[in-house]
Amino acid sequence: MSVSNAFRDFEHAGWGNDSVAISYHRNLGEVTSGCIPELVRAASVAAGGKVLDVACGAGYLAAAARDLGAEAIGLDFSAAQVRLAQQTYPDLQFIEGDAEDLPFEDMAFDVVLNGFGMPHVPHPEKATAEAFRVLKPAGRFAYAAWCEAAKCVLFSMVYEAIGAHGSLDAGLPAGPNFFSCGDLGYASEMLVRAGFTEISATEVPLAWRVSSPDAVIDAISSGTVRAAAILKRQNPENLANVKNHMRERILSYEQNGAYVIPAPARVVTAHKPQ
Repeated sequence: MSVSNAFRDFEHAGWGNDSVAISYHRNLGEVTSGCIPELVRAASVAAGGKVLDVACGAGYLAAAARDLGAEAIGLDFSAAQVRLAQQTYPDLQFIEGDAEDLPFEDMAFDVVLNGFGMPHVPHPEKATAEAFRVLKPAGRFAYAAWCEAAKCVLFSMVYEAIGAHGSLDAGLPAGPNFFSCGDLGYASEMLVRAGFTEISATEVPLAWRVSSPDAVIDAISSGTVRAAAILKRQNPENLANVKNHMRERILSYEQNGAYVIPAPARVVTAHKPQ
């Protein structure tokens, strides 16, 4: 099995777990949905347009496009996510499918959106090329991705804590850098290679407000795939030290009795030429 296939199978198995899908959207959905207004604005989603929401998760982005009068469909590689989306928005259509091999004809959509799905495919450049293929001339592609690790404390502190007190070499399949697609230089090169023009990016200052440090640790452990798997593969002593490290970091973000963890994202937008 190739490295890329192993990574895809690992991600597919993880996100195919109903409890993981539900935990992610109960906890982190409130953070990721903060990018929706900028995604639909940047992609000029409008009434009458055909919109594809790739890596749709619980369907929030497809629903936002529908609310603007667009004809929206959501796609996710996880059957659990598709079930969750159908339960949440029974009036919308959601299907299983691969972001790197979209089951649609060329030039089928006016807009393709992707909310935080890019780090979960083996080859983000293939997902980008597929978005280009299914867009009509003058179509728009917009995706959200986490900012660089130095800014996105919510996730970077997990890897920082493991690096300090455990081992990041947990025997997981190699995948894309979790933060690469939020880097405008990386994104621009990838999008230009696919054929896109008019590339731009906007930083969205997301943050996660929680009542206790352990709420963050529990959500990462139960509602993610890659980070949760690395945590679970630490020995008990190291895992306890990792969690204590994370608690200390989270405590430094206390504001009026709550904890506000920075998790900024970038919305990257590009156009298919006329």
